[in-house]
Amino acid sequence: MFTVVGVSFSPPDIAFDIVVPRDDSTLFKGYLKVLPAVVDTVDFEGGDYDHPGASRTVKLSDGGSFREEIVRYERPGTTDPDAAGHFDYDVTLFTGILSRIVSEGIARWTYAPGSTGRTHIMWTYGYRPLPGRRFLVKRVIGPLWMQYMRRGMAAALTAVAESRPAEVAPPDES
Repeated sequence: MFTVVGVSFSPPDIAFDIVVPRDDSTLFKGYLKVLPAVVDTVDFEGGDYDHPGASRTVKLSDGGSFREEIVRYERPGTTDPDAAGHFDYDVTLFTGILSRIVSEGIARWTYAPGSTGRTHIMWTYGYRPLPGRRFLVKRVIGPLWMQYMRRGMAAALTAVAESRPAEVAPPDES
């Protein structure tokens, strides 16, 4: 399991509404030509990709792909104004290089209220290595994946920041 955390200067519902439906190709651009970029999402099943059971195929820049299925989708504050939001999905059907290293993955995003108007975003991702591949995932893929996740989180936080309305300065009273 690998985890990165970021702080958004927007409330949890705003951060969730900006990041979760965002085009993954704008967030996950690859890393060092070793970890591929997301180039497309196709084959949506179950309607809109905003509820448990909905799935899609993610295409990668190296020609590989994988399948994502939402297992938990809870917008922040839906049932309780102070409740965290969750966007969790399972990852299967890897093709390309990843199919020779891992059998499946899990991704968990949490959007928790922070101090006033802020959100703590936590992204946890875990792979299930194929037999004999645990060392490769932990010691080789893992450190690269953490950098990939950090860049993805930074892109998510930038997307939230750029979507915020400009702060209005108080009128000059001179």
